[in-house]
Amino acid sequence: MVVLLPRLPGPAAEAIVLRFLNAGPENWSGFDARELPAAVRFAATGGNRITEHQLQRVRDGLASLSTMDRSGTEPAGRSVLANFDAEAAAWLAQEDVFGSGEALRDDVWNFVGAVLAPDIVHWRFGSALERYLGGVRNTFQRLLMRHRALDRGTDHPKRWQLLYELTEDALVQITERPSIGGDPILALAIGEAWLKAARHHGKSAMEPVMRRAVLRIRIRNEIRSLAELPAVDLVRLLDQAFGIPVSGSEAFETSAALSNSAQAARKGRDLESEQVGIHEVKSRDSANSLGKAVDRISIEAELRGWLSPKSRTALADLKQGSPELQTKERKALEYLLTRISSSSVLSGEIDQVRTAISERLATVDAADDPRARKSRWAIWRAR
Repeated sequence: MVVLLPRLPGPAAEAIVLRFLNAGPENWSGFDARELPAAVRFAATGGNRITEHQLQRVRDGLASLSTMDRSGTEPAGRSVLANFDAEAAAWLAQEDVFGSGEALRDDVWNFVGAVLAPDIVHWRFGSALERYLGGVRNTFQRLLMRHRALDRGTDHPKRWQLLYELTEDALVQITERPSIGGDPILALAIGEAWLKAARHHGKSAMEPVMRRAVLRIRIRNEIRSLAELPAVDLVRLLDQAFGIPVSGSEAFETSAALSNSAQAARKGRDLESEQVGIHEVKSRDSANSLGKAVDRISIEAELRGWLSPKSRTALADLKQGSPELQTKERKALEYLLTRISSSSVLSGEIDQVRTAISERLATVDAADDPRARKSRWAIWRAR
């Protein structure tokens, strides 16, 4: 069952943070799971509200990871703070209450930063308001984004190595760019390439190397979705972007180190791409039925944390009856459908959406046919 987390609107969160900062962290009364601010809200349906015991467990877990004194004012070195970020990211990944789509909401992280752990935020970042409020700069939300982008998988002996090894600049370059951080295949591959580049160039020289590499990667990713490349080709391209001279055998070995889940998702998506356009499927349901299927898939994907910006846009366009989906959005949606299908849920809804996609592809192909263009030209001349 999904755990519904407390939601705190932005204005209320900002007011609470300002009171905390004005009074001083040393005067903070602490977190009390029995008395939440009046502005806190919960979703009306979709799961069970988080209990006081669970809230206190989250608070205690985060506090146990930091080395701050009781006032949260003890200065900490850069290595201590970096270690806290890595440990907290790994801890959040294994905390069940953050395993659903609830953890994707900024107002949930408003609550965590402003009510649950403002003292930890102050210890980590001081008085910067954006570190308390929900968004990519939130002290804890950014860590959730990191572990989702750089998780090597539960079976990997060094599952969280990338979180510990990559510098803050490298992590920001990956997770705060939606075109990279929103694609776990590409994000993970870039993290692995960074490790090799750090051994080749030296870790102290990696900031300019990383920024140049990310610029090149983003340009190439606009031309072709890099996550669609075979693993060996992707590794070679990233090595080139980072200026690493790697032989073919080394590239093959590195590609094998990518997470099994990422490669399985890629294979499933490639198979689906081959099938779309080969098999002609007749529509079984009306537009209203398709809308319901899209809604159910959207809810399931959001609960699992799989809904990317491109797949969200594709689902919305499909529901509104758009005649054509953009290539990147269609590929993102195909990837999402493959992931959900592997979970053995919503098989009927997935079939409906795939049918709608293939029909739109067929319509676009027919419109681009030279004979169709000639026919349209003849009709225009006849007018």
